[in-house]
Amino acid sequence: MALAKYKHIFALCVAASPVLAQSPIKETRNLVEKWVESRQLSSQLKADWQVEKEVLEQSISAFEGELSSLDAQMEKVDTGKTQVSSEFETVNQEKDALTAYSGRLKEEVARLEVRLNKLADQLPIGVKERISPLLDRIPEKPAETKLSVSTRMQNVLGVINEVDKFNGGVTVVSELRKNTEGADVQVQVLYVGLAQAYFSDPTGAFAGTGKPGANGWDWSIQPELGEKILNAINIYQGSQPAAFVNLPFQLK
Repeated sequence: MALAKYKHIFALCVAASPVLAQSPIKETRNLVEKWVESRQLSSQLKADWQVEKEVLEQSISAFEGELSSLDAQMEKVDTGKTQVSSEFETVNQEKDALTAYSGRLKEEVARLEVRLNKLADQLPIGVKERISPLLDRIPEKPAETKLSVSTRMQNVLGVINEVDKFNGGVTVVSELRKNTEGADVQVQVLYVGLAQAYFSDPTGAFAGTGKPGANGWDWSIQPELGEKILNAINIYQGSQPAAFVNLPFQLK
C-alpha cells in the first residue's frame, strides 16, 4: 500500500518535469532534485518494506506457533479419545459381568426363599412368631416379583439370623400341647437350640420331650420327667437356685 502511494508521487514529479525545464542549469537542478527525491522515496520504500517484512515474519511465526499448539492439542484429543474408548469398553465389560452375576444372584435368592418356606414348617412356634413378618415378605412367585434382589437378600438374611440366634441358645416359651385326652394344655417349653425340647405344665404332671422331625416337631409325653423338667425351667427363669438337672438328650 505504501509502495503504491510513493509510485504515484514519483509519476507526478516525472510528468511535471518538461514544464519546469526553462534552462540547462535549472533543468539540471530539477533533475538533481528529482533524483534526490527518488532516492529518498526509494529509501523510504525500503524502510517501510523492512518494517512490513518484520511484521509479516512475526505474524508468520505467531501463526506457526498456533499451528504447533493446535497439532499438540489434536494429539492430546486423539490420545484422550483412545483412552475414553478403552475405559468405555472396560465399563461395558464390567456391566456385562454384573448383569450375569445379578442373574445368578436372583436364582440363588429364589432357591433360598423356597428352602426357608419349607424350614418354617419345622420351626418352633416361638421362632415362627419372630420371623413371621419376614416370611410374609417372601414372594410367592419369585420370577414375577418387583422387589429388588438386595431387598430380598436382606429379608433372607434376616430370617437366617433369627433362626441362628434361637439355635445358639436356650429359650423358654409358652405353648399349647395336647394331653392324652386330646385337650390343649398350657405348658412351658424349654428349647435347647433346635436340637431338643422339654415341656411341662405348672404342676409337672403333664410333661414330655420334643425333637425336630421331617414335618415339624415330634412330641412325646413322659410324665416321669415332669419334676426334672419343671426344675430345669424354674432354674432357667431364676425362680429356683442353680443346680444340676439330669435330662435325656438325643441327637440325630
